[in-house]
Amino acid sequence: MTSAGRRVAGIDRGTVKPALLVLALAVLMGIVLPSIDSETAYRDEVHSGDLAEVAGGITLVPTPGWDLASGALVGDTRSPVGSTATTQLVDGSVSLEVRAAPFEGTPSALLTRVNEINDDLDHARGSVAATTGRYVVTTRQGVVGVAEDFVGVDKQGSIVAFVFGSRGQSTGEGVEIVVSGPKGPVSRRRDDIVAMIRSIRTVR
Repeated sequence: MTSAGRRVAGIDRGTVKPALLVLALAVLMGIVLPSIDSETAYRDEVHSGDLAEVAGGITLVPTPGWDLASGALVGDTRSPVGSTATTQLVDGSVSLEVRAAPFEGTPSALLTRVNEINDDLDHARGSVAATTGRYVVTTRQGVVGVAEDFVGVDKQGSIVAFVFGSRGQSTGEGVEIVVSGPKGPVSRRRDDIVAMIRSIRTVR
């Protein structure tokens, strides 16, 4: 067949099938798979009575229906999804992440340190967020921490810092909570978020 016979409207018919295959793959990778991924729930949905282990001797009561993206539940025999020093709970586009590490100082000092680290990350990423003044947050157990809210271009949320006493150790356990998500979803889950933060406690 001549080259003229292989062409239709100036297009080489031999290149049509490969081009369609590339187009199909582009649609699959760019539209279908992200859509499936966004609708796929985390496998570890928490239920009433579950306790998340933030760190040794520190627990949090997750809201039923949220998903455990990382961390472990108290008494769960399965392997933890990540480190027990980092616990992340998600509900749709809203994330509540808790990090724990030894810290000697006040909750205010811990929040200042967290902000310094976050400022470095924000500068590197070129993102800007406005923050509110600090305010007091108290757990149901009576532990007092400090918090501040932030509003960015795409997300808003809160950063909370507590320092829990460690039994038999001079250094306390610093706990940082970062809540983030789009404005509407965060507002709708405000009660859940407050309840989970206030539920953090040490096992005495």
